[in-house]
Amino acid sequence: MTKPLMARVLPIRVPVLPGESLDSWLEALARRNGLTLTAFLRVLGITPGYYTRQLVTDLPPELVRRLEACTATPAGRLDQAVVAPRFPFEPNRERNCRFCPQCLTEHDRRWQLSWWLPWVFACTTHHALLHDTCPNCHAGLRTSLPSRTHQHSTATCLRRIAASSGTTGATRVCGADLAAAEALTLGPRHPLVATQQWIEELLDQPDPVEAHAVLADLNACTRWLLRTIDHLDLVQMGDLATNAWRDSLSELVTPSGRLRPYTAVVRGVVAHTARAFLDVDDNRDAIAAVRELRGRRPNSTNAIPGGMAQAEWDQLSPRTRRRFLHAADPVMRPIERVRLCSGTPRAAQPDSAAQNATRRVRRVPQLFWSGWTVRLMPRHGIQEGLFRGVAAALLLVPGEPTLNARGITDRLHPYLPNALAGTLRLAIAGGHDDVLTAICNLAHYLDTNPVPIDYQRRRDLVPAEPITLQAWRQLCFATGTQPGERAVGPNQTPRFVQAQRYLHQLLTGSDLADPTHPLAWKNPSDRGRYQAFLPSLTLDQRDALNDNGRRVLEELGIDEPLTWEPPAECAVGLALPGPDPADIDLDAVRRIVFDEQRPASAAARELGTTLTHVRYALQHTGAPARDWTAGSSPLTAWRRRQRAAALLTSDFLQREYTDGGKTFTQIAGELDIPRGLVLEYARAHGITIHRTRRPIPIDDAWLRDQYLTHKRSTASIATELGTNDGTIRRRLQRLGIPLRPAGVHSRQAMTITLDRRVPRDVRAAAQGNLHGWLRLHRFQIAMAFPSLETAATYLNTHQGALVRQFQRLERDIGAPLFHRGVFGKPHRPTPRGNRLLQHLDTGHVKTQLHAALSAQLVPMPDPATIAAATSTAATRRPPSPPRPYTGINVQRIRIRPETLTLLQDLISHAEDDIYAAQVSARTGLNPGSVSTRLRQLEHAGWLTSRLEDDISWLNRAPAGRGPGRRRTYYTLTSEGRRAAIHELQTRTPAKAPT
Repeated sequence: MTKPLMARVLPIRVPVLPGESLDSWLEALARRNGLTLTAFLRVLGITPGYYTRQLVTDLPPELVRRLEACTATPAGRLDQAVVAPRFPFEPNRERNCRFCPQCLTEHDRRWQLSWWLPWVFACTTHHALLHDTCPNCHAGLRTSLPSRTHQHSTATCLRRIAASSGTTGATRVCGADLAAAEALTLGPRHPLVATQQWIEELLDQPDPVEAHAVLADLNACTRWLLRTIDHLDLVQMGDLATNAWRDSLSELVTPSGRLRPYTAVVRGVVAHTARAFLDVDDNRDAIAAVRELRGRRPNSTNAIPGGMAQAEWDQLSPRTRRRFLHAADPVMRPIERVRLCSGTPRAAQPDSAAQNATRRVRRVPQLFWSGWTVRLMPRHGIQEGLFRGVAAALLLVPGEPTLNARGITDRLHPYLPNALAGTLRLAIAGGHDDVLTAICNLAHYLDTNPVPIDYQRRRDLVPAEPITLQAWRQLCFATGTQPGERAVGPNQTPRFVQAQRYLHQLLTGSDLADPTHPLAWKNPSDRGRYQAFLPSLTLDQRDALNDNGRRVLEELGIDEPLTWEPPAECAVGLALPGPDPADIDLDAVRRIVFDEQRPASAAARELGTTLTHVRYALQHTGAPARDWTAGSSPLTAWRRRQRAAALLTSDFLQREYTDGGKTFTQIAGELDIPRGLVLEYARAHGITIHRTRRPIPIDDAWLRDQYLTHKRSTASIATELGTNDGTIRRRLQRLGIPLRPAGVHSRQAMTITLDRRVPRDVRAAAQGNLHGWLRLHRFQIAMAFPSLETAATYLNTHQGALVRQFQRLERDIGAPLFHRGVFGKPHRPTPRGNRLLQHLDTGHVKTQLHAALSAQLVPMPDPATIAAATSTAATRRPPSPPRPYTGINVQRIRIRPETLTLLQDLISHAEDDIYAAQVSARTGLNPGSVSTRLRQLEHAGWLTSRLEDDISWLNRAPAGRGPGRRRTYYTLTSEGRRAAIHELQTRTPAKAPT
């Protein structure tokens, strides 16, 4: 309790020394005023308490301000003489004050504030261990408020000692001079001095947050380290610290069973040991230090090391607790490692009120994402469906306050409470602990990033049948696939149900192994058939199913993408058991599974990957499309009806049937559509159907004019009216019109008479001549080109046809019209031909020409076409290869007159073996030319050859000389003989030179 401070300023004052504690300054101030500390506190209006340390830890700030006012101390100066608020003392505070004798001497026997702090155990100025007790009475110092301070000098032990038995008088004080105590020197390089310097650096920081966190961690780790530190940690401490450590450990507990305050050496050794994992920035070194200390006690699978209480564990700072979790990661149970995320930088003890998993369940499908399944699933030992279900449930484990397997699985998989731990052990077998890290990373991503899909909403809203049977049939027909409406056996599931399963899994990530699901598998065989159904989908069929899924979401008012998976960044730097999903040769998968018809497991073995990976790849390849051509198949019937619906429109039937006069049989034949379908669509469009043949309306006046005036043939009139020639002839007879003789002479072009305005040469070519106007038109175009060949190409006809047409034109006109061209010299019109071209360019002739030809007119070539034709005509082309024989199995060669002479000789001596010199002597041909042609015929398959044998070769040798070169004998083959006879029959052999 406090009373109001005196209002006036003390006349006698003492300044506060640097680093001095408030209790020491108040004691010095009391001595200066001739009062005891207790009396002086009452004068100041402060009710004295029992413990001295209350003056440095428990004074209210407003009382400190009033002390500054009544002692004329600068504002805020006394804050440096008291312990800062929220300083991390232990629950059982040490009530004694340590001291350094040399510091007492050097600082006017005044007490330092830092000596009250539990983790100040050494003097870094004098490199000495602080004293915990009085060297004389071995009692703790300054525990209670000093009494009789006016009777004793400062830095004196004022502990009251009772009078010895048999004596009289009041109690006395110890009176030991603490400044004269022996220094507990350690040395400047002692580990405890270095540790104390580290703590002082923390305390000197302007922001006390880090210092308070480290000191709180020291408080929490003290009991655990006392049970863990062994003699090896004291090797570098020296005899003084080692002996003090042993003595302190033996006196930790009083005879009554109470804990004694920790001595300076205990604090120092504990702080020095803890510094290995508290004073390092590298997490790896800190984790290694904690792991080494944990290993000294019997192995435990708990995150909390043995010897540390739960309350102490809860007091650890997040960073230190994270390091402890990292250190315990290898020995903890796998599911506990996932819950605490001990293998990630986010390792932490979950908050008891955490609701992350409750929120996360909306973002997790019942089956793990297929791409991540490829990455995380081990190669052997786990069934894919079970792994995907367990992996999805494990995403709810990170951050759970307590580990309850059924509480986790009931949110997604009520049937899997006993599979979590076992599946997780198999997943990390073989050193794949990064699987746990990946699961934690995925859960963290779901918690901290926007996820585009709410799976829980989809599980609640998406119907059990996301596609109807009719929609499935239309989808299959539209993609050119069979719907598979019938099951092969009574216990087999139709493809329609498999499609529903595929869509439901695609939209909701549902687990069909759950027996409560409406689309659940009936048995393992049913699941196997579903696995076979997935790769049987073509890409078009899969895309159509995906489009149907998008429509389902749209109808439900769900504006989300069809599917989604967390990004690959969640696994960066992790060594996972499975490959990258994209790291597979899709062409090889397609070849093995579809082309070679081998199972997916064979593809996995050949490609060195997992079966899950191959199944994932098959979803992106698609089965090859088949051509279903059976006339009785539903697909063929649907295609036929779709084609009929597209072609047999109301306008088409009106035009072809009603107006065009075609029969339904004709229309069906032209469109290759059954006549019954044509009738069905005609009725549907309201077309009037005629049961008999309809009469053709003919205007008698028009017919008379066309036949008599325009001299048209009955065939052309019938073609225009859409009937046959006999109908027109019968109508003319009924009209009393005499029929012209049948044939070409009755055509209009043969009977028409041109007027006198048409030039004579034009009339000679066109009047009374069939196709005369066409020959004139082509002549006009051909003269614009450099050659008949280029003109024929432009006119899309043959050069020979133009030659014959122009020869006929010259005969009709009676004069040559153009000079023939040769290579390098284009053809050109004669003067008569030039005059004809001028006539054709007159307006009246043009009108007659256009009226006669109409659709047969070809536009005159433009300059670019003429330039290209000129370039083509100026380019010499290599001779084309001879046309192969028909029915003669030899290569055709170019035949020259000399070759015919050679063939004649070969036929004459077909039964003999001949050689070049012999043929040359008989035919008179050049020997070198004969040898060349014989080899050419042999290469083309006409002849066979053999070298002269040794006996004949040697017998031909002249006396005294060598035999010379061997002869090569040739013989006609049967096919070569046929070819030679063919050439001799169609050509005339050349005469031998004389």
